[in-house]
Amino acid sequence: MRVISANYTPLNMRENWERYLFALFHDATPGSSIHSVYKELNAELTLLAERQFQSAFDEWPRQSEENTVTIVNPLAWKRHGIVEIPEELYSKDNSGQYLCATSEEAFYPIQVVCGRAYSCIKMQGLTATPFITNHSKRPKLSLPRNSMTATPTSLGNGIVHAEFDPYGQVKTISIRGKPLLISKHDTASFTLHRDHPEAFDAWDMDHHIVWMKQDAISSPVSLQVIANGPVLAMLQSMPISIGENGSTLVIQYSLHSQQHCLSVKCIVDWKECHKALRFQIPTSYCGDVARFGGPFNFVDRAQTPSRQKEEAQWEVPASRWASILDGSLTDGLSIVTESKYGFRAKQGILSLTLLRSPTVPDPKADQGSHTIEFAIARHQNMFCNTADNVPTAAMADELFTPFVVLPSQSCKAVTVPPITFATLGSVVPSWVLPSYSTTSFCVRLHETAGAASNIAFSVRSNACVQTINFNEKVLSVLERASRRDGENYYEMEVSAYKIVTLRILFDSINE
Repeated sequence: MRVISANYTPLNMRENWERYLFALFHDATPGSSIHSVYKELNAELTLLAERQFQSAFDEWPRQSEENTVTIVNPLAWKRHGIVEIPEELYSKDNSGQYLCATSEEAFYPIQVVCGRAYSCIKMQGLTATPFITNHSKRPKLSLPRNSMTATPTSLGNGIVHAEFDPYGQVKTISIRGKPLLISKHDTASFTLHRDHPEAFDAWDMDHHIVWMKQDAISSPVSLQVIANGPVLAMLQSMPISIGENGSTLVIQYSLHSQQHCLSVKCIVDWKECHKALRFQIPTSYCGDVARFGGPFNFVDRAQTPSRQKEEAQWEVPASRWASILDGSLTDGLSIVTESKYGFRAKQGILSLTLLRSPTVPDPKADQGSHTIEFAIARHQNMFCNTADNVPTAAMADELFTPFVVLPSQSCKAVTVPPITFATLGSVVPSWVLPSYSTTSFCVRLHETAGAASNIAFSVRSNACVQTINFNEKVLSVLERASRRDGENYYEMEVSAYKIVTLRILFDSINE
């Protein structure tokens, strides 16, 4: 947010980074399985994030315009997404309301769901756009009005169509008319597994739990239509009894009007002992490997085990996505998660572990209420500018990084981004932050498909673009490809798997 507002002075984050890194030690948040550790460190991490946001907001430039709200897209690419509208900007008694981007005269419908108002908007990367509400009955809409449908057995938005079986579980999904190859002989399902490892109760999972399973949902489930409007279509179950100790599961499926994947939310009241809750999708994708995401890359693992080595890799830790692929490695089914999980992809079945219930060292470590969100999508290697969808490696950021609504009606708009990407291919921008050594900002990119890819971008004309290493040592200075409309245009090739950091310096940051 500092970069978007043209404040290139880095935040003093030493203390925050030290506390954050401390929380990442094995015996802290990731691996302690001790409830008191979660309670203490999760609260501290939440507070650190809130402080950083408040610091960015306090420094945001102000303007005199009233009755507007400024919405920020913190990601570096153009995207669609859902934004919750502040209560003071809409009337609960008026259904014909639109969110209007004042700088573009763009109109987006507003839909009220469970007492909260939402809109699906489109924003350029790294911009802050002012919005107002508009009560015009027939404005020219800025997004295509897709056909939103919701019945107890199906959801659709004109891009994605999903159908559900009598047990409330995913039966078929098609995206832009092309079906995902979910098995015709089985459906996606939640499963319960006996989970009592030989050693290290909280930290081990024995291979045999994969086979010692039962369906978590054994009786028919009625999905109820919660929303069906121009912005959101949503189905939700009543609490479903699972397990033997009174645990319950609520399943919610949703689509917004421009979404290219099916969102799934699980609300679990978990009371089990030595059980694991998993989600699996049987498919007909029979490539040699499955792909598991990492913070800056991925790892491929054999889908069909032929040796003990492959069989021993029966579950793989992944950061926010995993895909089961066909032989071309360009098509397949992906599960995209809000956080990191353990995934399994063998013989056409993609699954992940949602919850466990060890009793040592803490008998109640994972007990209680959990909200777990993920999405089911088609695997994609490249940004597609014509379809406005993103590669799987960027999808978690797009789904789970919300637009930021600045909590003041006097925040200044920033409609010209500091950098604009025209072409990204299979390269994902992951970090945008002020430089720690000069008055400038840095953009970290990484190639995510295992093949060289060309990118093209523009910055304003008084800028110098460098490539640097992690210590901000200059590696090269880029030559501009062209100059027009007061901006310099650059092109470069990013090698397979390469991490590249660009630094953009300005002759005068006040120009």
